[in-house]
Amino acid sequence: MRALLAALFVSAASIAASQDATPEAKPAAAAASPSPSPDARRGVRPGDVQKVFVLKHVHVNDLARLLSVFPAEISGMERDNTRVLSASAAPAVVAAIEETIKRLDVQPPPIRSVEINAYVLECSPSGEAGILPPELQGVLVQLKKTFNYTGCSLARTLYARGSDDGRLSVESNERGAGIYQLSGRIEVDSSEPPVVRLRSLDLTNVSPNRSRLGGDIEVRDGQKVVLGRLGVTESGKDQIVVLTAKVAP
Repeated sequence: MRALLAALFVSAASIAASQDATPEAKPAAAAASPSPSPDARRGVRPGDVQKVFVLKHVHVNDLARLLSVFPAEISGMERDNTRVLSASAAPAVVAAIEETIKRLDVQPPPIRSVEINAYVLECSPSGEAGILPPELQGVLVQLKKTFNYTGCSLARTLYARGSDDGRLSVESNERGAGIYQLSGRIEVDSSEPPVVRLRSLDLTNVSPNRSRLGGDIEVRDGQKVVLGRLGVTESGKDQIVVLTAKVAP
């Protein structure tokens, strides 16, 4: 968009320069004359052509402000589901405006939704191995090598669903298992596979032993990331948090 805006300013400036150029230099006294107000309307001039455009996706006022860089008379109307914009200018300018509208009046990309799973594991370097679902077996192998755990069991799963540039917030409160809260802001980039950025992620174990874990996290679509240790249970087991993110198609 920035590159397109720059191109618009360059093209508009070139058109204006070609229209205003004269073979003779203007007298120096003309430079002292007051410049016209930036809000002054150009008006319709001899030789102008007029074209009306029906807009489908962008708002009239937003597009009219952008097209103000062109030496043209721009007007429009927006009512209910009807959006109409008209341009009066030299033929070359109207053609440039038409090309600009074709580039800008496009359907925005769909907002992608994201599914977040935060697994709270209870791990110990001794005792029973515990049971984990098949999708976490790869993480278990990693934890055993890194922390010498004999095994881990799944204590809690927090599920949240959000959308790109939106917030997520979920609370899990099960009798006898404590209260957990998960919140943050979601950003999804356009890479393949997409990367989910969780800004100001905060996972809090409200009770029985208050502890928290958070920060800015990046997760590739489908990747499992070990966030770290949330706390220690009353029985001395480490609470390890594993997070996954899945971008809905």
